[in-house]
Amino acid sequence: MSELSCGHTDLANRPGGVSVLNARPPNAFKHSASDHASPTKGGVRGLIRRLRQIRWMAAAWALLASGLIVVPARARGPQSTSDEWPPVPPEELALKDDPANPGASAILLYREISTDDVKAVGTNYYRVKILTESGKKYADIEIPYLNKAIEIRNIRARTVQPDGRAADFNGEVFDKLVVKTRRLKFQAKTFTLPDVRAGSIIEYSYTVHWREKMPDVLEHPEQYLITFSTIIPTVQWVISHELFTRRARFSLRPLPKAHLTFDWRGLPQGTEPRWQPDGTVRLEIANVPAFEEEDLMPPEQTLKSRVDFYYTIGYPGSPSSFWRERATRGAEGLKKFLGESKTIDREAAQRVSDNDAPETKLRKLYDRAQQIRYLSYEPAKTQQEEKRQNLRDNKSVADILKHGYASANEINLLFVALARAAGFEAAPVMVADRHRNFFTSNLLDERQLDAMVVWVRVGTKDYYFDPASRYCPFNLLPWFETATTGIRVDKNSPGLVEIPAPQSDQAMIERKGSFELDNDGNLQGNVHVRFTGQEALDRRLENSESDEAGRRKEMEDEVKGWLPTGSTVELKGVSNWKESGESLDADLTLKIPRFATPTGRRLLLSSGAFQGNERHAFQSAKRVHPVYFRYPYQEVDEISLRLPPGRKVASLPNPRVQNSSFASYEATSRTQGDTVELKRKLVINGILFPVDYYPALRLFFNTVRAGDEQQIVLENATTAQVPQHN
Repeated sequence: MSELSCGHTDLANRPGGVSVLNARPPNAFKHSASDHASPTKGGVRGLIRRLRQIRWMAAAWALLASGLIVVPARARGPQSTSDEWPPVPPEELALKDDPANPGASAILLYREISTDDVKAVGTNYYRVKILTESGKKYADIEIPYLNKAIEIRNIRARTVQPDGRAADFNGEVFDKLVVKTRRLKFQAKTFTLPDVRAGSIIEYSYTVHWREKMPDVLEHPEQYLITFSTIIPTVQWVISHELFTRRARFSLRPLPKAHLTFDWRGLPQGTEPRWQPDGTVRLEIANVPAFEEEDLMPPEQTLKSRVDFYYTIGYPGSPSSFWRERATRGAEGLKKFLGESKTIDREAAQRVSDNDAPETKLRKLYDRAQQIRYLSYEPAKTQQEEKRQNLRDNKSVADILKHGYASANEINLLFVALARAAGFEAAPVMVADRHRNFFTSNLLDERQLDAMVVWVRVGTKDYYFDPASRYCPFNLLPWFETATTGIRVDKNSPGLVEIPAPQSDQAMIERKGSFELDNDGNLQGNVHVRFTGQEALDRRLENSESDEAGRRKEMEDEVKGWLPTGSTVELKGVSNWKESGESLDADLTLKIPRFATPTGRRLLLSSGAFQGNERHAFQSAKRVHPVYFRYPYQEVDEISLRLPPGRKVASLPNPRVQNSSFASYEATSRTQGDTVELKRKLVINGILFPVDYYPALRLFFNTVRAGDEQQIVLENATTAQVPQHN
């Protein structure tokens, strides 16, 4: 396997480059990536929820980079602008399998992404060989785009059969709405190539036209007096693809007077973008392995090989100075919005008293901030509905109190202002959302910081809050805003900060079941499930747009997913769906047919009632990617199992205790009259584990699995010897 590398280059290696000093940043940055994509895990609803955490332009970048929407690169490509398709070699027509991945459903024979920042026009070209019937899905083409930013034109496609016969696509191209937010609408051009079968080759290309030009300072830097530095991202080439790629070619024609810098990660040693004599940047690469998905892996964005391009204006300096300067400038930009206000001072004084402890003061102010109507969680409205509402923009934190509503991160900014008015040091912190990416300080791209939390100092301790996340309690952050990096947007203490990881007791699932077993092996009874901390917040956010019937189904389906196939579950009641500071509690009845297996005079049953349908992510001896838990967590089970009439316990599982530096597991059982009592506790204390840790993780979880699968043996009461395990 080739050694992988990361790298960086800038104007020093570019022929004929012209350096610039500094400039005022544009109001909006352009962005593009070089791969089309399908919806991400978690669905559109989950992404919409995440967008509500961030400003609208940052929301665009979150969707673009998440994989739900990937905008094609701005470019012109010599092979795809011609009226003629490039010739198909006989060996590609005859190809029947992927030698690098036998049994693959398809292979990406060639891919070309060329970009032209001068003309703001682009072309993408793909040639895919269909190898099996299941590979026919690649004939369904989706080209997502942000209508506000780009226009898709010149869509061309054709199918080539194994005998060389080719048929151009003349069907209809549809516009599909992918996701809509209050200010953004993402769509996709969709079409299906007909008569595609195993052995066919499909080709398609399209051009992209950007509606906005690059900032003028990049094209005419000599006309500007530049006073500070900034970074303007442009193209991102995502090299990895779900299919094995035989050949790929990427090229960029940058703005001639601008200072282009690029970083790469995950490229084979010796394969890197190179400056060409004509001033373009080019990358040619062959035999790129298919991107392999695994359970419990980090976000794809962090794993796929890619090249990021951006223009630098001025001299950004070291990464630490770059981020410190961004934080300082951000504080200056928020100065007017967060400025001192008698309205805010009065509100804080009314909410807290001098005798309140610091935590009590903050809780009261936090509760006040969460009382504001949060527009970003409301369903998207039509233009006519928005016009009828006539909601004015908030121009200051005082306006938020006056209007009683807020959008995006304005609720967090209100909390900052209230905390300051009450005498606390407080500031907004822009952080990297772990849903889609991990922060890289050397990548000088502000789009990494796509969420906001609030920093408050009490004495010598730092605390972080997010009242703008719906249902988020006072002492918690959403998991994707923890164990991450951000910048404190504060003129007195600007710069990078680390948001601490949560503890396992801040995310708990507790299950208490009271069940009866009959002599045919059928189990039925009641279970009370309590979700606390992160587990409660996660479910509230995921179901924030569901009605009562939808929430009911979601809860029943989740519990059913813990149980063996064929089980039935009925929800009797749920409390605290919308109470952010409380646990989320559910009461359910369940029936599990044939839970115990009759063997002659005996009944055999598993001791892990809630692990009967659990997926085992650690079965494979091989691991490609790091193991990634979203947050540390605990599972605590207490089960009371009443035995069938005339039955007693012949044997109970041996107690299991397994402790490691990153996790612990304990399972015990005992008899109490005609009842078996089972207890189980699983604790995971880590988040990200390198591949080197996989053998230890696999060993631990295999031990857990073995413990959960231990059997209880029941016999007729006249023959059984009843053991006790405490």
